[in-house]
Amino acid sequence: MRKGIAAVGCAAFIATAATACGTAENLSAGAEVQQALDRLGQQKAVTVSVGLNGSEQQIWSALKDSDGFSRENAAMLADLDVSFSASAAEPLKDAKAGSSSLALRISLGKDKDLLEIRGLAGGKTYLRFDLRRFMSLAGDLGTGKSKGDMAEVQRFLDAADDLPSSYTSVKDALGGKWVSVDLEAFEEFAKTMGEDGPAGSPLPDASALDAKTQKLITKALREAVEHNAKFADAGSKDGVDHIKVTLSAGKTAAAFAKALEPLAARLPDGGSPADLKDVPDKNVSVDVAIKDGTLSGISLDLDQFDTKGEIHGALPLTVGFAPDAVPVTAPAGATALNPQDIMGAMMQFMMGETDA
Repeated sequence: MRKGIAAVGCAAFIATAATACGTAENLSAGAEVQQALDRLGQQKAVTVSVGLNGSEQQIWSALKDSDGFSRENAAMLADLDVSFSASAAEPLKDAKAGSSSLALRISLGKDKDLLEIRGLAGGKTYLRFDLRRFMSLAGDLGTGKSKGDMAEVQRFLDAADDLPSSYTSVKDALGGKWVSVDLEAFEEFAKTMGEDGPAGSPLPDASALDAKTQKLITKALREAVEHNAKFADAGSKDGVDHIKVTLSAGKTAAAFAKALEPLAARLPDGGSPADLKDVPDKNVSVDVAIKDGTLSGISLDLDQFDTKGEIHGALPLTVGFAPDAVPVTAPAGATALNPQDIMGAMMQFMMGETDA
């Protein structure tokens, strides 16, 4: 099931990207999409949200025959909201590397944020993570070893409230409050600890995706879908123009995978080009929504990628774009989390010395 989801995700990414990379060939619909993208790039702050556009019942009805899929999974997917924000002092299309502030937020409904990370242009990074909520979601998943590791984490969480006041930042981090982290300090600390030390950063390792690598990936994607996307006017509704974009998912995915092969070793874990080989060789369509001349949303029905009859009915994946969004800023009240504090708290926990 995980491989299937990965394949669908890759296909959705390629089909969505077609709106930006396809050749319009002077068609008015294609020109409208290009202009909408250009206007989006002129914004100084944009938020992009991703999620399934359906209720728990609709998602359950569509996916109930998938191996291992439960009602709880349907409820989680119905509430799941992932958003990515970017802001800069200048239009985003003109922002240089390191001059923009970025944020990632994952939530399971109102007031149920699971994770949020903010990286400011000045280099400061802030994060908050509801580890207890994550543990409750993980529940019975994983192997025996991973379950044992989770039990150890749960014991650490239960003992966190008894840590001395000198470990306030660790207690805040474990309690889902905002903390600031110095990524360079974590990296240096990891080097001094050697291979057995903790990870150099609490954030996912994105060092492989430097500016050069990102440009190569973008070029590969553009070449994979160029001359392959077709645009058609799908009419207007409630002041929103709709454009239908059609392309061959399988052929596009295969071309993209081949172009990525030289970069495979530089991609983060989980970004294997091999996943793209599972994308079915069939035409797929994407609905592009344009409001007031600016890209406002993209919708892709995942049923188009189902080759085993596991999806019953429409299951739209939507990507929403909010221009003129609130700029990414530092959160109030964040405490500084140092790697030495984490190690000290773990040592106290292992020795059973968590009493204040």
